[in-house]
Amino acid sequence: MISTVAALVVGGLGGAAASWLGITGGWLIGSLIAAFAAGLTPLNLAIPKLVRSIAMGYAGLTVGATISHETLQSLSLLPWTIAAMILFLAAIVAGSYLLHRGVWKADPPTAISCVWPGNVMLAFAGAEAMKADMERVTIVQTVRLLALVMVLPLSAAGGAGGGDLLPSFSGAFLLAILFATVMTAVAIRLRMVGGELFLTAGAVGAFAAFLDTPIEVPTLATHGFQVVVGAYIGLALAACRGGAIRPAIAPAISGAILAAVLTLAASVPVGLITGRPATEIALAFAPGGAEAMILLAAVFDVDAGFVGLHHTVRLLVLTLLFPIVLRAFASADYQDTGRR
Repeated sequence: MISTVAALVVGGLGGAAASWLGITGGWLIGSLIAAFAAGLTPLNLAIPKLVRSIAMGYAGLTVGATISHETLQSLSLLPWTIAAMILFLAAIVAGSYLLHRGVWKADPPTAISCVWPGNVMLAFAGAEAMKADMERVTIVQTVRLLALVMVLPLSAAGGAGGGDLLPSFSGAFLLAILFATVMTAVAIRLRMVGGELFLTAGAVGAFAAFLDTPIEVPTLATHGFQVVVGAYIGLALAACRGGAIRPAIAPAISGAILAAVLTLAASVPVGLITGRPATEIALAFAPGGAEAMILLAAVFDVDAGFVGLHHTVRLLVLTLLFPIVLRAFASADYQDTGRR
């Protein structure tokens, strides 16, 4: 308990400092850097799996909270954009996998875990189950996330958005918290990897659509969510041995550049065809952490519901494929299914 509180305090201080400096995604990036630095010291810091699950449930809440009748009216476009997203992700996964296998000589479990376009925590869970090289997977996934957070906003023309900093907990938001709590508990009970996110998104989204108004999510709560995710990734990165970092840097950077460039390249034609902003398409298609992309949608004032729906579909598909991937790529001492 003390180690968790300490980790969140360190992450919160780092996030606050980065935000004060005006860094894009500062609460996430600052928390990650601060937790990484503190993790290299003798301090006892930890983010347990329960806290990770709560954070994923909150990510689902932020997706569902943005859904309204206006968002649902855009569903006529979704079959086309979702199909384009799936084809795009398949191309990125195949190309990146071959790159890691052929050039960087990674074993199959490590290669697929490095390029897996689910959220970062899901990729970590898969790597653990497949007995992959956790240090390389952590470094590659972290660099890819940082690259997407820093590169994708270059396509944004708008400024930062967001609500009031001081929390204002409406009745609708409190009910959304209740839904998130129940769905997170169900996902944990069923050992459904990623279920905290998409089950909560579905429940809160149905509730928001019934109200016909987006649920206002306090900015302070979102900052806290970013701190948890950043601290979790930062501590995982700090746990990597120094000797594992150098050989993983080249694959990490090459994979991040490939993902970011292809995402930006795909967003322009798809945006022109659908009439939606290229930034919105880029964030919806980005094969990075769903949490970060959902947060950036709010930061750059694009339709977070549209972005969230695509990431929810992506996570749902990837979660359903998870057991198949584990069986196909796991080593001989594979631990069973895609469960926790």
